[in-house]
Order: sequence, then structure tokens, then C-alpha cells
Amino acid sequence: MYRTLWSAALFSYVGAAMYDVGASWLMTSISPNPLFVSLITTATALPIFLLALPSGILSDIFNRRSILLITCAYMVVMSTILGILTISNLTTPTILLIFTFALGAGITMIRTPIIPTLSVLVPRSELPAALTLSALGGNIGRVIGPTIGGFIVAAVAPWAVFFIYSASFIGMIIVLNRLPKKPGNLSQNNPQGHQNQTPSLPPENVLRAIRVQIRYIRYSQAARVLIVRAGLFTLCSSALLSLLPFLARHELGLDSTGFGLLLGSFGVGAIVGGIVFLPRLRPKASVESLITGSIALLSIVTFAMGYLQDFMILCIAMALGGAAYITILSTFYTIGIKSAPRWIGARVLAIYLLVLNGGLAIGSVIWGAVANGFGIQIALSVASIALAATIIAKKRYSSTLLDDLDFTPVSDHWPLPPQSSIDPSQYENQALITIEYHKIDPKLSDEFEHTLHELGRLLKSEGMGYWELYQDPADTSHYIEIRIADTWTDHMRQHEYVTKNIQVMENRIRELIKDCPQPIVSHYIGKSPTK
Repeated sequence: MYRTLWSAALFSYVGAAMYDVGASWLMTSISPNPLFVSLITTATALPIFLLALPSGILSDIFNRRSILLITCAYMVVMSTILGILTISNLTTPTILLIFTFALGAGITMIRTPIIPTLSVLVPRSELPAALTLSALGGNIGRVIGPTIGGFIVAAVAPWAVFFIYSASFIGMIIVLNRLPKKPGNLSQNNPQGHQNQTPSLPPENVLRAIRVQIRYIRYSQAARVLIVRAGLFTLCSSALLSLLPFLARHELGLDSTGFGLLLGSFGVGAIVGGIVFLPRLRPKASVESLITGSIALLSIVTFAMGYLQDFMILCIAMALGGAAYITILSTFYTIGIKSAPRWIGARVLAIYLLVLNGGLAIGSVIWGAVANGFGIQIALSVASIALAATIIAKKRYSSTLLDDLDFTPVSDHWPLPPQSSIDPSQYENQALITIEYHKIDPKLSDEFEHTLHELGRLLKSEGMGYWELYQDPADTSHYIEIRIADTWTDHMRQHEYVTKNIQVMENRIRELIKDCPQPIVSHYIGKSPTK
């Protein structure tokens, strides 16, 4: 079943790459302006920038199989309509950009749930290989799609590519209909794809899920590293691919086949780099060394593409760029996987997609405008310098900050509070947890307060609604730690998903105050006004 769904997904990846060639080439025909050509990349990436976070939330809460089925049907309809408009010579630059945006919105709703859906179809021992193969599918599509798309555009017309893109999702619909409903529903109550073991806990509320995601972004140190590093990279590296259609047609004088071969070379480099070189480099080089070396190589390729004229050398340069690109993306993907608990896995993937495609959308507009005003060579040169300069960010946002994080669940770390006296109708009320610390040695107070605030930041990044530490002014050795969960149900969920990061920090606090009285933990539930 994994092989069948992966093959169907690969067909859609090929179709997407073919669509990019067809849409970009069509735009060069109906509006030979580098800004409009680069806006095709923006229209493809902008929906992910706008919809990635909602998509991740929906994928964590609702049935992923149903989301994929509905979205694939939507993609069939939209691609077919665009094909009909194009064959009737009714497609204008505005219409093409609108449909590209609409199709990009559908792709966003597919990309977030497809990898978790594929992952539950294999034994856990094969999960790393399955994730690698799932990520590789997009790059295989990037190799095959542009070449086939270029030949079809040259032999027939762009409208033919749009109809093929539509057909690619019909196979997905057929395969998804064969999937069992339960294993495909990887919700936060079932993070590993097994049957739900906690039926008493209802699915997470959508609005509260949004708040949890925002807290993760705001308080997670790992999220800051991922957002800053990946965002700067994609913002500057977007110039190469977004300006390539204009460079190929108007600077190099290539036809659609030549353009497809350049994109195909980029994809070949990505596959060779991901399969041959990256597995050999990872044991020998640090994460930061891989990122730095790959950014430097991609900067050189971006600069050289503005001045090279020989087609074979251009293809070699694009292959090197593809190898560097996949190394950086896969490294950032690893950072993303390591940066949060599994129960918000789809939301973390959504943030990663948001950062990458948001930077791509914004960067494409910037570099398109620079190329329109100063020329494509200047745009690529400035982009290469800016990309190389992003290496400086590692001084403050180094990936080594993530080395000590461990998001493995330790559900037995917090003993469950008594629930016998709680009316089920109050489960949606807030939960208040107080922890009182008495007779803290003044010599330990600075370290104690610092460690507790680190714990508070971790708790908020993992979903705690409110956290604060208070000190009694009349007795400075007396502290009260306040934790508030949005609902009692959410607090029960936190008991289940507490991670080793929290366990390690709380054990450190216990060790620090081992000679002081034991902390007193109390639970309270919010009381609604009586009617």
C-alpha cells in the first residue's frame, strides 16, 4: 500500500513539475516581462505561506485521508478548467496567476498530510527509510517533470501539460479510496498511527490548536533557529529558480526543451546529492559544516548562472546547485523534526513549509523587480552575495542549540491528578496548577529562578497556556509557580505528552533544592458562574 500510494504521489510530483514548466513558458509568451514571469513562482509559493499553518492544524486534528481525497478532487477540477481556458486562447497573465495560486492552495493541503499518511503504512523500523523516500519523490519529480514538460510544450502546447497535471490526481484519488480510514488519521491523540489509546480525550479544538502553534513559534528556541536560518536561505536562494525561465528564453535563447533540461539537471543533482553524497558526508561533517559548505556552493552557482553561456557547463552548474540545495533543505527538515513533540508533527512540518515557501514567494518578487530594473545578471550577482552573507546567522542561531533537546514522551513523569470529584461538564474549564517552594536557600535563589524560567519557557512552547513564578515579598524564600492550561482536558493531554525536556529540567530543579522542603503541588479547576 505504501508503494502504491508513493507511486501515485510521484505521478503528481511529476505533474506539478510539468505544470511549473508549462505555466512559466506560457507566461513568457503572453507577457515577456521578468516580473510577471517571476510572479509564477510567487503565485505557487504564496498559498503555502498563507495556508500552511491552518493546513497543519487540520491535519493534526481531522482525518487526513478525507482531506487528501477532497483536495485531489479539487485539483482535478481546477487543472481541467485552466486547460480548457488555455486551449481556447482565453488565458491572460492575470488568469494564469489566479489559477496558479488556486492550484498552489490545493498543493498546500496535500503536502502537509501526505508524509504522515505514508508513514503509517510501514513498520516503525522502516520509518526513517520511508521518510527519506517520501522526501525524495519530490526531487525525482523535479528531474522527470521539467524534461517531459519541456518536450510536451514544444511538441504540443502548454495546455497539454495542464490536462496531464489534472490526470495525475485521479490516480491519487483511486489509491486513497483503497486506504483504511483509521490508520490514515494521525491525530494528536494518536501520534504514532496506532489505534487511539485514549478515547476519553476528545480531538483538540481548532482555535486552541492555533494558540498552541503560536506558543510553539513564540517560545521555542528550536523554532527560532529553524525560522531564521531557513527563512534567510530561501529568501536569497529563490533568485536562481524564479529567474531561470527568463534567463533561459531571453538571455540564453533556449526553447522549452532546453529550459526543461536545465531544471532537470537541478533535480538530477538533488537526487545524486541526496542518495550518494549526503549519506557519506553526514557521519564526517557537522550539521553546521554541511549548511555552510552547501550555501557557499549554491552562492557560486547562482553568481555563475548570470554569466555562463555554454549549455553543458550550465547544466553541470545547475546539477551542483541541486546537490547543494537538497543538502540544505534536508538538514533544515531534520532540524524541524527534532524541534518539537510528535503530537504537533504536522504543525511543525507546516511551519517549515511556511518559512520555505514564504521566503520563496517574497524573494521571487524582490529578485524579479531587481532584474526588471537593473538586469538579470545584476539580480543574480546581488542574490549570490546576499546568500553567502546568510552564513553569518549561525553565530546567533546555531543548530548546535538543538543538540540537547529530547522530545520523547514520558507520560508517567507527571502523576495524574484525582478526577473523581470533577463534573464532566467542567472539563472545558481552565485548569490551574500551583507548585509551592518553601525555605529556598538564598544562595541558590538566582540559579533556582533562572532554571525555573527556563522550565516555564519549555512548558509554554509545549502548549501550556500560562506560566509565571511569584515570590513572597514578606518571605523571600517562599515561591509559587503558577501553570494554567486552557482546559482540564488539555491538562490531561499535557500529562500524556510531557517530554524528556521537561523531565530533565524538573529533575534539575529537584536536585538543586533537595535539602529544602518538598514542593507542594495543587490542582484547581475553573468554576463557571451558576445559572
